[in-house]
Amino acid sequence: GGDEARQRLARYQQLLDELSVDDVTWTTYGRDGHTDIPRSLYTGPIRFSDITEGYDPARCLRQFGYQQIIPRAMTVPHDQYRLASGSSYIVFWDPWGNQLWDNVAARRLDLNFASRPCEHPSEIVEEYVEWFLTRSHPRITHPTDGVPQPRPLLVHQVRYDFLLLFQI
Repeated sequence: GGDEARQRLARYQQLLDELSVDDVTWTTYGRDGHTDIPRSLYTGPIRFSDITEGYDPARCLRQFGYQQIIPRAMTVPHDQYRLASGSSYIVFWDPWGNQLWDNVAARRLDLNFASRPCEHPSEIVEEYVEWFLTRSHPRITHPTDGVPQPRPLLVHQVRYDFLLLFQI
């Protein structure tokens, strides 16, 4: 019952408190990474109490030392609305969405399959810049300049602008 659970928790806390710096594997995917731990990251909704937020490390793989890929679409709620008070919002998920919380395999991003380690953070898959520009602001114009005119963008210009934008 409750006493057994409290004792187990106290034992885990004691074990964690006794760990030294050398007992912890800080970079499981580093040079001396464990082969029995798959190079994977959790992707999907993170839920705490009644709050749910999407999390997708594939959107920032460069921060993990991997070539940037085009991430898959995020799971989106069926419906949502903000309360009249403006203090919070209500989100409704499709009934099948509740099954996603417990499906660990569906929420795993296998790095060995999805991407490859990179030597420089600017390494991206060929189609990434085009994908990124369709989802970001490709250029900023001053409101007094009038209507912006489309201009052709060459791949090397886009990649250079992209690198400057993110200080890579």
